[in-house]
Amino acid sequence: MGPAAAGVRRERLWEVDVARTLAIVMMVTYHAAWDVSTLAPQTGVDAFSGGWRALQVATGSSFLFLVGLSFSVASDRSAGRGLAARAIALRRARRAGVVLAMALGVTVVTWFALGDDYIRFGILHVIGVSMLLAIPASRLGILTLPAGLAVIVAGLWLEGQRWGTSFLIPLGFRPEDGKLGVDYYGLIPWFGVVLIGMAAARVLYPGGERASFLRGLAAAPDRLVRQLGRPGRHALGIYVVHQLVLLPVVAGVLTLTGYDVSLTDL
Repeated sequence: MGPAAAGVRRERLWEVDVARTLAIVMMVTYHAAWDVSTLAPQTGVDAFSGGWRALQVATGSSFLFLVGLSFSVASDRSAGRGLAARAIALRRARRAGVVLAMALGVTVVTWFALGDDYIRFGILHVIGVSMLLAIPASRLGILTLPAGLAVIVAGLWLEGQRWGTSFLIPLGFRPEDGKLGVDYYGLIPWFGVVLIGMAAARVLYPGGERASFLRGLAAAPDRLVRQLGRPGRHALGIYVVHQLVLLPVVAGVLTLTGYDVSLTDL
């Protein structure tokens, strides 16, 4: 499929929306376990190790992979409409600014709610900064794949290191006091996942459209599939508000099932 004519709206990639919805389900499932673990430790649920930790990593990886993929698709589609590179970069930067503003709000709210465990650099922070870094990184072309792998390897090494300052926490450098806050995602290694998503977009969606081996997906999915993708279109808003709904629901269920709920651990 060639570049779309100027002014022509291209179809949404429903499979990407559904993938985001799946990531949202994973996120809500993990955070429900985190809430149980925090509100009622006597349940024995440990959200920080084993399968729950694996789910957390898989969830963050899914969102960040889709950030990179969606960034490349949107940029290529804008270029196909004749938008200049500078205009595309400004559009992407404005979107990143919205995400970073929300991230700042989450930091402030959790500082009041969680005290010293507040979110210093969480998933929204790394998404916003990654969207900015993706602008120059898009010039790497297919080299985004080895670059992404290198960032991930560097992050695995950094995880075992400790540093004398907390100012480098956003980059992935862990301070000696171990205070990272909840929902911590350092740019190293997590920006590497975004880069891999960008590389995948070049294979799966060259020029912003489905590759030839994916064109069978262009057939309109049934109504159920379209509805499954609807939450994925609002992933950012759902992330911001979901704990406001989930936390009291989990607390209520725990109370009704006979567990003592402790809000002092939040």
